[in-house]
Amino acid sequence: MKKEHILIPEPSSKFLKVKCKECNEENIVYSHASTKVTCKSCGNFIAEPTGAVAELHGKVSGTAK
Repeated sequence: MKKEHILIPEPSSKFLKVKCKECNEENIVYSHASTKVTCKSCGNFIAEPTGAVAELHGKVSGTAK
């Protein structure tokens, strides 16, 4: 059996860079966060858990590597 056609599963969750709506500070948030995440500088909520993918309250500017 050749290993070239066997697919390697990749996770659907990522770490995201999210800009806060109030202060435009960039924070790194897990896409499936299980707790409320607040901004480091102003204290507003950036992400709230929903059971699966977290609800983000800001603009996603990319993924963190």
